[in-house]
Amino acid sequence: MRGLRILLVVCLVLGVLFVAADRLTVFIAEGKVAEKIQARQGLEGSTEVSINGFPFLTQIYGKHLDDVDVTMTGIRADPAAAGTGERLMISEFSVDLSGVELDGDYGGATAESAEGSAVITYEALSVVAGLKGVSFAYGGEGKVKVTASAAALNAPEPAEVLSTVSTEGGDTIRLEADEVPAAGVPGAEEAVRDAVDLDRRVGGLPDGVRLEMVTATADGIVVDVTGEGIRVAG
Repeated sequence: MRGLRILLVVCLVLGVLFVAADRLTVFIAEGKVAEKIQARQGLEGSTEVSINGFPFLTQIYGKHLDDVDVTMTGIRADPAAAGTGERLMISEFSVDLSGVELDGDYGGATAESAEGSAVITYEALSVVAGLKGVSFAYGGEGKVKVTASAAALNAPEPAEVLSTVSTEGGDTIRLEADEVPAAGVPGAEEAVRDAVDLDRRVGGLPDGVRLEMVTATADGIVVDVTGEGIRVAG
């Protein structure tokens, strides 16, 4: 009986040590993966990685991670994404990666699929628009309010327009005015549309990620993203 108790205690201690080792290993791995993603994407902000599932050690041995959550901040679009030379800032990009296969040397990883969202503030959108006197804000009911000064329009009156936001080609955000004021005034409608309509490509996201549905909210433009075969590190 005494021997059985000793055996049980030993098993318990070994179990605790295994869990502790497993959690320590996953903590270290999360930091290393975050560093690799940070370097690969050239981020200005931060990267947080959470590797889900237990035990981690068996996953790493099999070079397959079931589920990994990644949150990145400070992503900027590629330099060529905005004709103004300004680079569109994505304040936060969160993605859930499924079926992450590790390279043979553990130097990189590719995810089978991904789902997530990106947030772009109206201030960031105003910066890349590159138009003096034109600003963007939430217009309510899923619309973007675009305000253009009289100087920006070269007109006697400023204009405030509600616009619909959408995606195009999986990598571009499009803003298009619903209704343009000053109809009937020669050149006024064209001037307003030139000022408020906007297409901007969003680069800088991991390869394989596509922009899907986009929604205007009080906090900014939220873009749902999906992807397959995403190279996330290495």
